[in-house]
Amino acid sequence: MKVSELKRIIKPMIKDCIREVLLEEGMLSKIVQETAVGLTNAKVLKEEKQTNLFEQGRKEDVQKKNIEAKKKLLDSIGSERFGGVNIFENTTPMAPEGSGKSPLSGQQPDDAGIDISNLPGMKNWKRLV
Repeated sequence: MKVSELKRIIKPMIKDCIREVLLEEGMLSKIVQETAVGLTNAKVLKEEKQTNLFEQGRKEDVQKKNIEAKKKLLDSIGSERFGGVNIFENTTPMAPEGSGKSPLSGQQPDDAGIDISNLPGMKNWKRLV
């Protein structure tokens, strides 16, 4: 007997068996019911950013080290050289290079970037959206 003949004979029998189990014995409704119950009881995972005391202390240590480094540098340069002006006033440390795999990993988080709203054609986006 060839495979094609065997398929022709067995395929309708398997279809009938599956149909009987799913529909007539109520297996399909049980599957749907269990799935619905599972969806309603499923816990939704939420990302919550918790402030770790260790990380917070580490950030404070880094800030203290930055302030100390600025003071040491100013002392080594000599404050008389700039007329007593703090040359590091209102400055922030640079982000470390290659700190992540993101294309913006080297950018400061509060950097607004470049305003592209005045480029030619940018007003047309409102119509397209």
